[in-house]
Amino acid sequence: MLLESEAIFLNCIPRRCLLTGMIATGVAENIADWFYEHERPLGSITADVFILHDKARKSISDFLAREMPSCYISEEDIKSQVARLKCSAPEVVANKVADPGAVMAGDFGEILTLFFLGASNHGKPCSVKKWRYKQDRNKAAPHSDVILLYCEDSANPKVGDYLICAEVKVKSTPSKTYRPIEASVKGYEADRTGRLAKTLAWLREKAFETEGPETIKYIERFSKVNIEITYDKKHRAVAVVDKNFVDDELAQITTIPDQGDSFKVVVLGLEQLKDLYEECFTRAVREARIG
Repeated sequence: MLLESEAIFLNCIPRRCLLTGMIATGVAENIADWFYEHERPLGSITADVFILHDKARKSISDFLAREMPSCYISEEDIKSQVARLKCSAPEVVANKVADPGAVMAGDFGEILTLFFLGASNHGKPCSVKKWRYKQDRNKAAPHSDVILLYCEDSANPKVGDYLICAEVKVKSTPSKTYRPIEASVKGYEADRTGRLAKTLAWLREKAFETEGPETIKYIERFSKVNIEITYDKKHRAVAVVDKNFVDDELAQITTIPDQGDSFKVVVLGLEQLKDLYEECFTRAVREARIG
C-alpha cells in the first residue's frame, strides 16, 4: 500500500506505479493552454515567450490556490496537525508559506514553472514538490529551483526517459538593474556544472527520511542506479515577469548559450504579477481544506 507521504515526489508516474508523495502525478488542467505565444520584438534575444491570456487570470488563480498547499505539505500532514493542535487547515498552511516579499515571489515563479513545464512536455513528467523540505518558510528552497522527472517504469529504464531542471527568476516590480533572463542563464550554468547532481543526491536523502521505496527507486533511476542507461537532460532558464516588462527584458543584451531541446530560455509574462502572486497565496491559505 502506498503512503500519502510519497506524494511529495511523484505527481505523474504512470498509473501502474503511481506514487502520491514528494513526486506527484500531473493535474487535469493543462495550464500551458492558458498562455499564448508572444511575438518577440525585432533585435530581441532568442527565447520561447508566453503571455497569460487576460481571460485566463481567474483560471490560473483558481488553479494555483488549489494546488499550492500540496507543494508545501501533504494532506495527510495537514490532517495530523489539525487533529493534534485543534486548529484549522488554513492555520496549518499559513505556517508553511512565506510572508509577502521576495521569497514569496520566488516560490510563486518556481511553482508556476513546475506546472507550466509539466503541462508543455510530452509524457506528463512527474513534478518534485521540493518546497516541502524548506527549513525556513521565509527562505528559498535549497538547490536547483524546479525538477521534473519522466520514466515510464523505474524497474526498466529506457533511453527515452528525461529530466527537466529549471532555474527561475521573477521580476514583478520595476528595476533598472535587475535582469531576470540574464540571472536565470547564470543559474542554468550552476545547474549544468554541478548543482543538479547535488540536488538529485539531496532528494534521494530526503526520500529516505520521509518517502517510500517506490519514490526512492524512481529518483535513483536519475541519480544512482541504472544511469548507464542514458536519459535526456532538459535545462530551462525561466524568467517569470510582469507582462509590462516583457519586451524590455527581451531587448537587453545578454549572452545566451546555444539553444535546443537540451537548453532553452523561457519567458512567462503575467499582467499585474505582484498582485497575482499575493492573491494566489492569500487564497491558498484561506481556502485550504482537508479532503
